Amino acid sequence: MAQPIFKVLFAEDNESSAELLIHFLERFNFQVDHVVDGMAAELKLRKEKYDFIILDNLMPVLSGIRLANKIPDLNKNSPVVLLTASNEKEDVVNAAHSKQLVGYILKPFDPDKLLQKIVSVLRIPESQLIDKKSYPFSIEKTKRDSYGTGVKLIGCPFQKNAEKIAQEIAFILKELPNPRKFFIEVGEEFYYMKRSNELLASLVTRLASKYEIKEEDILILSP
Repeated sequence: MAQPIFKVLFAEDNESSAELLIHFLERFNFQVDHVVDGMAAELKLRKEKYDFIILDNLMPVLSGIRLANKIPDLNKNSPVVLLTASNEKEDVVNAAHSKQLVGYILKPFDPDKLLQKIVSVLRIPESQLIDKKSYPFSIEKTKRDSYGTGVKLIGCPFQKNAEKIAQEIAFILKELPNPRKFFIEVGEEFYYMKRSNELLASLVTRLASKYEIKEEDILILSP
């Protein structure tokens, strides 16, 4: 059964710090949109619906506190957490009046604690929180009477790209028998990956080019 994807807006002007948190959250079934200032965050919140909002307090153009108190209507029910330095704590407590503000977290913070906060606020059941590292990715050669030779993609391709997967498939299949057709059996966990359909389409394009066949000659078998 497909698991839900939770959309998170993360506003943080320190891009190196942001990258670490994005990488951590996207290990689970969160899709993170990152912006570097409060104005960009406000524009995003006017156009897209988010399940959760994370705002750095001291951002260029528009602070996290000010934005928390003027969340656009599209996201008026989305919970907000502020990230703040210890010397800003009192200001945050005194200045933040947004009913959507569900708490603040002091920097530097433990990503696990932020994850726990998100899970608690959104009331995500344990059964719906997907840790992609719990589904290690592998590729097996397989055969089916109806389709002939193929490969089976097992698990979630976390931190894998189409080029890497295509190389592994090419090594496993080596020389294809004639006619030069094969199938790719895709397990459910593959789709836990962000933009999994785009990854699969790119994979087919690369393999078709490598084997000099049509993309239609690569059959995708999905659950």
